[in-house]
Amino acid sequence: MTMKEKYGDWALITGTSSGIGEEFARRLAKEKINLILVARRKERLEKLSAELSKAYSIETVVAPVDLSQDDFLTELKGKVGNREIGILINNAGFGSNGEFINADADHETKMVKVNCVAPTVLTHHFVPKMVERKRGAVIFLGSIVAFQPTPFMATYSATKVFNAYLGESLWYELRKYNIDVLSLNPGGTETEFHRIANSATGPVPRTAEQVVATALNALGKKPSVVDGFYNKALSVSSKFSTRKLTVIISGWITSALYSKKIAKS
Repeated sequence: MTMKEKYGDWALITGTSSGIGEEFARRLAKEKINLILVARRKERLEKLSAELSKAYSIETVVAPVDLSQDDFLTELKGKVGNREIGILINNAGFGSNGEFINADADHETKMVKVNCVAPTVLTHHFVPKMVERKRGAVIFLGSIVAFQPTPFMATYSATKVFNAYLGESLWYELRKYNIDVLSLNPGGTETEFHRIANSATGPVPRTAEQVVATALNALGKKPSVVDGFYNKALSVSSKFSTRKLTVIISGWITSALYSKKIAKS
């Protein structure tokens, strides 16, 4: 059974203007799944839409929506119309780096809205129809930092815990309706994300192609997945340490990576 046969004709992907979201769009386009492309940068969406429509003979809808706005769902519903969303990929998100007390409060609040509130709103809106049809899929983008508190990325790591736990919990709740849910947890990935967040990718960066391949291979088989062997090792390392030591080591590592990034910039 193809993904289109299993889940339906349409997928909605947030954060598709670059990185992992764009790669999800490319992979699903190859599966002949029609796409609703959601991000703020309209020009990038239009370029990707034209490319994928021509290459794979699929329908695409460009939805330049800011997920940090309180009324984003009203605008998005106007773009979606009556299309039945069979795959929802909650990929959009951003981070920050540095001490919490020096961070801009508005920026941190907007991060929580995009990383946590938006996936909650979107999932609540689209999943009931999946339940009626008895098929569908939802992917939440967690992170390797969801496995331990991460100093100097405090708010971001907290938002990723939210995504990871929400995804795993819904995997259990929705499987009786034949809906596959996955929490995807990448580590450092070669995308725009790290440049914008002013963070380093770490010693073993992965590509967006690798991350998406990991996700699609795991979808329907398990509640969560960590991308890459190095990241898998990091994700379980906290189980062999006290909570206090885990936080201290996490702080050392993050501080070192952040300092190297600043030195290069």
